[in-house]
Amino acid sequence: MKANFLRLREFILNEFPGQWDSIDGENYPPPDWAKTASSVISAVQLFVMLLFMMGDSLWTFVPGFSRGPPQFYYTVKENPVLAMIMLFLVIPSFVQSYINSGAFEIFLDGKLIYSKLETGRMPSVAEIFKAIESAGLQRR
Repeated sequence: MKANFLRLREFILNEFPGQWDSIDGENYPPPDWAKTASSVISAVQLFVMLLFMMGDSLWTFVPGFSRGPPQFYYTVKENPVLAMIMLFLVIPSFVQSYINSGAFEIFLDGKLIYSKLETGRMPSVAEIFKAIESAGLQRR
């Protein structure tokens, strides 16, 4: 997403040369729960890969499961393809959509001129130009 901002910044520099002090932008930070969920999913995926390599005996090393695997494990073993699709594709994609939201705001000399967070959609070039021109800049 940073590359998109840099391209937009370069375009604004070319179309509205030398009329501002700064054009700033950065990736919008993801929510804390999404960062935590991403870390938990990575740990679970690693555990599942270890299960594939070590089999049922891995459960003897997991605290609280010295008597064997839990019941849900056998259910997952009966439907391994569905479990792998959920664990490695669906759930990470859902969490990733919150981490890489594509949300951004455009500030011109410290003044907010466009916010994807407020509108909920990507702006067109015409909308960005209109916002910049309404902020008082003249197009060359």
